[in-house]
Formats: sequence, C-alpha cells, structure tokens
Amino acid sequence: MSAQDRAVEITGAERAPVSSRERAAELAGQVRDPEMPMLTLADLGVLRGVDVERTTDGDEIVVASITPTYTGCPAMGTMRDDLVHRLNDAGFPRVEVRVVLDPPWSSDWISERGRAQ
Repeated sequence: MSAQDRAVEITGAERAPVSSRERAAELAGQVRDPEMPMLTLADLGVLRGVDVERTTDGDEIVVASITPTYTGCPAMGTMRDDLVHRLNDAGFPRVEVRVVLDPPWSSDWISERGRAQ
C-alpha cells in the first residue's frame, strides 16, 4: 500500500496527487541550516529552487540550487550533503546540488518565518 493510499485510508478522503517536484521541494525546504539550526535553508533564503529533470535514459534527477550567504561559506558542503541525504532517504536516488553565486545572497531573501526566529 502506498503512502497516498494509507493517507486516504486514514482520513477517508482522497488527496490530490503531488508531483515529484513538489514533493522534492517540500523535503528540501525542511533541511536545517547547519550553523543556525532554528532556520531551514528555505527560511534563510539559501535554497533557491528545486526542479526535477529527466535524463536521456528517462530517469528523474532532483536538482536543488543553493546560494551561500557569503563566498567561501564553510557550511556549503554540509548543506549539500544534508540535501542529498534528505532526498535520497525519501526515495529520490539521483540528486544534484548546484551552487548559484549570481545574484549573490541577500538578507532580503530571508522569509518572514526566518525573520521571526
């Protein structure tokens, strides 16, 4: 029985199907910043986007884009590893994390939730 089937069984209602991209984006958005664990990478504005691309052999690959808060940020490797592990553990076997430096990160990208923390 799939997770969606279990959800229907538990709630007695059907749920709209969630795309791979939506599911991957939700999971990636939950990854916490290693230096400020009260914030997620999404809250901090470091997680720039999540897409699911098709390879030439038809497989899906999740592509997450992140921007460091400053050039040379030592936490980037940990952020990348945490994103890959979270998505792999959720059933996405192929994950690529791309570092986007332009435009540079801005504190304007911090979410309202992040500012409240």
